[in-house]
Amino acid sequence: MEFPDIMEAFLLDPTPETRRPLRAAILGDRTFDPRIALREQLGEAPSPQAVLGTIGARMPGLFLSPQAHGLLARAHQALGQESDAERERKLSLLALHEIEDSGTGTVDSPLEVLRVQDEYDHLQATRRRSTAQRLHRTDQGEVDVHTLEDGTELWFRLLWRVPAGG
Repeated sequence: MEFPDIMEAFLLDPTPETRRPLRAAILGDRTFDPRIALREQLGEAPSPQAVLGTIGARMPGLFLSPQAHGLLARAHQALGQESDAERERKLSLLALHEIEDSGTGTVDSPLEVLRVQDEYDHLQATRRRSTAQRLHRTDQGEVDVHTLEDGTELWFRLLWRVPAGG
């Protein structure tokens, strides 16, 4: 199945059964980069056209990135493209919900992320602040562990660092 079909199946019915193939398609695409730094690539105060071009060139590797969809929404808004802006806002929220619904953020049930930036998007959306971050290796792959301001920990499973069959 091609990416547009996989994406459509997920958008029509966002369940674990449709999420798995979508994530696999994103992870397997040549445009996927788990360490992408969009703000660095775009520079300060990029034009809406630069945002659309830069992010568009990285799709589908950036699909389900809360940050990417949020930036696209603002770019479309600036260009007066309301329906496109609304679609991207919804995709940004869906991406955040997918992270939130993937686990509890504990050692036994880490939140699952496609990119490092997704961790920070989640922290920002939930109004939490990380004071430290460490990489932890498990039999199921690698997780980033954030220590929060209140001393609690938030665990993120790095989907690109999951062993084959994991």
